[in-house]
Amino acid sequence: MGGLAGRSILVVEDEMLLAMDIEELVRAAGCTVIGPVGTVSDAMRKLREVRPDGAILDVNISGEMVFPIADALHEAGIPFMIVTGYTREHVPERHRERPFLQKPYKAAVLVAMLGEMLGNAQRGPNSSHTKSA
Repeated sequence: MGGLAGRSILVVEDEMLLAMDIEELVRAAGCTVIGPVGTVSDAMRKLREVRPDGAILDVNISGEMVFPIADALHEAGIPFMIVTGYTREHVPERHRERPFLQKPYKAAVLVAMLGEMLGNAQRGPNSSHTKSA
């Protein structure tokens, strides 16, 4: 898939089976996976250690909301998408226009959104997307 090969993606997901599924999808698309990480503190530590090309975030990570990570990614200019069982209304307004995918999702939709997000990041500001599949 164009634009994904060789890109590094931070995966922030605390449910092990979902994290493994996302990791497998991202690797199959040609990306390097950072993580997956299952806590906000681990994700913040990873961001201090490496600069990913993008990130996939669940909203609730081990009982903590993921928005400090989203804020750090935003400040660093790193695109991210939100993949969650929550609705968009649970996302603070400052991040509501981020690519958003509601669980359960189709693998092809997640990979397509990831590619589109990274492509948009190369071209300019994030565009707004919502998918449920």
